[in-house]
Amino acid sequence: MLETRLVSSLAKIFPDEISGSTLESATALSNEPFSFQVAFKNADLKSDAVQIYVRIETDIGLRNISEYKVGFVPVLRAAPQNADGYFERRQPGLYPDMLLERNVRSEIENDGFWYDKYCEQNENNQLNSIAEAYQGLWFTVNEAGENIKPGKYKIAVVFYSSRENAEIGRSELSLEIKNARITAEAPLYTCWLHCDCLADIYKTEMFSDEHFRIIESFAKKAAETGMNTVLLPAFTPPLDTPVGKERPTAQLVGVTLKNGGYSFDFSLMERYIRIMLKCGIKYFEHSHLFTQWGAKASPKIIADTEGDKKRIFGWETDSRSEEYKRFLKEYLKALMPFLKRLGIKSNTFFHISDEPQKKDIDYYKSAFKTVKPEIGDCKITDALSNYEFFENGCIDIPVVEVCSSDIDRFINSCEDFWVYYTGEIMTGGYPNRNITVTGARNRIIGIQMYYTGAKGFLHWGLNYYYDVLSHGLFNPAENPGGYFQVPGSSFIVYLGCGGEAIPSARMKVFSEGLNDYRALCTLEKFIGREKTRKFIADFFGKVDYHLCPDNDSLLCFRERLNEALESAYKAL
Repeated sequence: MLETRLVSSLAKIFPDEISGSTLESATALSNEPFSFQVAFKNADLKSDAVQIYVRIETDIGLRNISEYKVGFVPVLRAAPQNADGYFERRQPGLYPDMLLERNVRSEIENDGFWYDKYCEQNENNQLNSIAEAYQGLWFTVNEAGENIKPGKYKIAVVFYSSRENAEIGRSELSLEIKNARITAEAPLYTCWLHCDCLADIYKTEMFSDEHFRIIESFAKKAAETGMNTVLLPAFTPPLDTPVGKERPTAQLVGVTLKNGGYSFDFSLMERYIRIMLKCGIKYFEHSHLFTQWGAKASPKIIADTEGDKKRIFGWETDSRSEEYKRFLKEYLKALMPFLKRLGIKSNTFFHISDEPQKKDIDYYKSAFKTVKPEIGDCKITDALSNYEFFENGCIDIPVVEVCSSDIDRFINSCEDFWVYYTGEIMTGGYPNRNITVTGARNRIIGIQMYYTGAKGFLHWGLNYYYDVLSHGLFNPAENPGGYFQVPGSSFIVYLGCGGEAIPSARMKVFSEGLNDYRALCTLEKFIGREKTRKFIADFFGKVDYHLCPDNDSLLCFRERLNEALESAYKAL
């Protein structure tokens, strides 16, 4: 027999324990995904590994359920010495994170030759159970966010021995689909897709057909979990690059320099944009037009100079040089009609410099004055933490780090601001989605964003597989602490061997936070913003970016929010 336990999506199933309360019942809105997990291991301590399979018994329809095997990754540094208390664990070990997709219908055949060997047919992720360790399965109901008929449904996850074809374990969930739905749009959400990392790790030519196939897989997986904005690498993004050094060229725009004039080929960029639109991406961030940390220089720009491709701008180019300003003006004059033709001009944001420092504000001002007149109504947005940039009128939409000492000034003064975190801040209860933190610490961001009025969220690493300052290259399944031993800070997607993206539990939980945001925006339509904020504060007390409830409290809040929305719909 198997020992099984059904737990929420916020729980973590470790080999030696399950960190989460047993979940027996839950509610969801009619058009949002709902996820849960089932832990299992042999109850007979003397038994060897047992091949098993799973059948789902439900009246909600199998087509509405997705199934994943939860994969472990090895973490060496779970938390720094000065970490706060919002971590599942602090010791090295195997941590659950990868979600390996499985079929929801198992067909078993005996494929053994010398002895019986029962296997699931056409299944890449076979199951077995052992007495020494818990394993986990992840289930998502209504992953596509379609409308499901309101009502009470039973979902039973039934485990069978493959050899005897007999039931050996069962966990059941009562799920009530409320007669209410989310009607609000998702907040703007970008998580930077690094094309060079994919080319390097899969050994493909940059922007070849194979590279585009891989890029599409990663973009699609991100869009399925709420990402609606993507970085557009018109020129090689000047991010995490040492001064004077370069990352691999990832430039979508063809540039020709002839007789002192510039011309531009947007065909490769158009292909990239159309792929993103097909994946469900709606908004685009033009890559930074100046270097990181202060806009002092130009990004690397490669041009065809009468048949010879070479770098014409880079670290040696002062950002205030007249030649680079002329180039930018000619480029932007050519770009804007192209964006308009594709129908994305109003959905495109522009970056000047990532995380500019206060001491370099004059460089940033100069860059802003160069770019802004050329882009019309398009907005300039950048990750920064100093209020002086906004105060001086040289940023349209500030993206403020949640731990910034100036964040309250932005909240109180900006009608349109986003927030971000790098993942490296592990004190003060600030939100974080690293592998080792609690599920609630990941998911709480949606409630915090709604309460503070943030319109969007930015994170720098969908798939950043280099180490600090773009040195080295790591496979996150083998070394999830590859970026300065902060596990998961630089990525939320794993690498499939065929070039497909493998989702993480963290990106699923984060998307639940985005749906919390949308649900609160929906409630606001019925009762107004101030009453909705009071609804949050009455439950949590003080609400800011230090708020970090336990998993059960956050789930309880969401249940109350679902009840409030159902009551609001009934009153119509």
